[in-house]
Amino acid sequence: MLIRPGAQPGPVWMRNISDSLSDPDRSSKFMMPFWAFFLIYMVVFIGLPHFVTAVALSKEHAYESSARFGGMPVVSYSPVAHGIIAFGARATGIIAMGGVAVGVIAIGGLAVGIVSVGGLSVAVLALAGVAIGWRAVGGLAAGQGALGGLAIGKYAYAGIGAAYGAVEASGRQKEHLIV
Repeated sequence: MLIRPGAQPGPVWMRNISDSLSDPDRSSKFMMPFWAFFLIYMVVFIGLPHFVTAVALSKEHAYESSARFGGMPVVSYSPVAHGIIAFGARATGIIAMGGVAVGVIAIGGLAVGIVSVGGLSVAVLALAGVAIGWRAVGGLAAGQGALGGLAIGKYAYAGIGAAYGAVEASGRQKEHLIV
């Protein structure tokens, strides 16, 4: 592994978030942008599921655009949608949104892709209630770099939660861990 001389291993941004959450004086400065993002996130995802579930549960609302890119429709929505941008109960595409979403960017209850956001996400960068990936952020996060209430991984950061890391846990090297 190549690292700069004097640098600590593991993702610096995860370590900074974990340190900010564990220090009460710094946590308020960190939490303001978080709550702003969370508010926008909730407004978007309260309105969007209405559209997605109306499409997913209705066979007459199926749509596939006539414009195609690489043989796939640019926009597709139906109970089982396939396209560059796909909305549906089971969606696959570059950008997929639905109950089960598989794509480069996947958003849904069960999301699998490069970047995934959802209830259970498996991805390179996973943000979810249960996140599994190379960089995982969530309530339960597992991966090489994990940040969450319960973080399990090579480099695990939990703020005031529990972190179990093979190399580093919440900024402490392995010799201080109970692993």
